Amino acid sequence: MWKADIDMPKDAVVLFSTKEGEALVRKHCRAAGIRIADLRELVEIEADQVGRQRKAGLWDQFDEIIDRMSEDAA
Repeated sequence: MWKADIDMPKDAVVLFSTKEGEALVRKHCRAAGIRIADLRELVEIEADQVGRQRKAGLWDQFDEIIDRMSEDAA
């Protein structure tokens, strides 16, 4: 069980910790038109929230990244 004061390791998401997983993520990101750096940032933000009772600011952080993605696409 995760405690609120312990951060989840960034490579806790298995797809980012192996070459095969990274290649799979890249393939699907490319097909969806999403930069892998943006996906990684979203996953890291969520991973940092694991175990916390309140996820204050989470949606604001997601919105910032998604807005930036939209601006890059324009």
